[in-house]
Amino acid sequence: MTSPNPPVKSSQRPAAPSGTPVPAGKPAARAADLPARVALVVVWSSGFISGKLGLRHAAPYTFAALRFAIAGLVLLAIAALRRERLPRGRRLAHLAVAGVLVQGVQFSSIYVGMDLGVPSGLAALIIALYPLTASLLAVPLLHERVTAGQYLGLVLGLGGVALAVAEGIELSGGYLLGLGFLALGLLGISVGTVYQKRFCGQMEPVIGNAVQLLAASAVVLVPALLAEGWDVELTASYWPVLLWSALINSIVGVGLLYHLLQRHGTSQVSSLFYLVPMSTAGLGALVLGQHLGPLTLGGLVLATAGTLLANRVRR
Repeated sequence: MTSPNPPVKSSQRPAAPSGTPVPAGKPAARAADLPARVALVVVWSSGFISGKLGLRHAAPYTFAALRFAIAGLVLLAIAALRRERLPRGRRLAHLAVAGVLVQGVQFSSIYVGMDLGVPSGLAALIIALYPLTASLLAVPLLHERVTAGQYLGLVLGLGGVALAVAEGIELSGGYLLGLGFLALGLLGISVGTVYQKRFCGQMEPVIGNAVQLLAASAVVLVPALLAEGWDVELTASYWPVLLWSALINSIVGVGLLYHLLQRHGTSQVSSLFYLVPMSTAGLGALVLGQHLGPLTLGGLVLATAGTLLANRVRR
């Protein structure tokens, strides 16, 4: 569950056995990658579910620190076996900052928001707006252009979030504070994505993600120790959830992402993330018994349509 940032040489396509580049945009290539596409959406969606389950055994920042540390150390070991060199100087600092924003701020805020009562499907819907908010931030920071279609997509997306929030909203301070933390998570991944594009465009996937995850773990460790007192119950039922979030969500999910990016490019793959809120809502209903009312379903559909529209116009 990291941002879909392209790895090194992501524009190159794998070669067929005859040496001819694979036409990744052809229907045959898309059909061949259908299992990977489905797996990516399911794995990404499951991260919100594993987070909700993990919060039954650990406080939000503590759970985030453990997840990042395990995933980062595993990736660091893989990088060592591949003899990848650790970045130094400014490059190391830029990777750390991007990791704190994209990983630390985003996921710790998501966990706090869900811990305060926000349903996993709504959390996924709010975070799914980040391609649009990142595009808006890119206008002044990266001098990119936002089209009228993208603005329309943002309006539809925000309207969908408003519908989903309106149904069953609790006016208690805790629930509203949870929505505020999710807004902070959205800001973290949006700013982090722009920062990543500006300063970490040629990141090596394995060692780069290891650095980012370990930097995020170090930062969220502070509130985990000072505010939560390292609140975790290391029970037999907690370890599978923690390992799923660290190994499957943080490592396998990123591996699937980079595999598809190498074959299809950023714009095609990013559209898959607009299916994550619907998938998360379905998994939340099945696994957690979360209720999906008509306004919530309508909001999910409207927000998905808005983000798909913005992505289609951007191509």
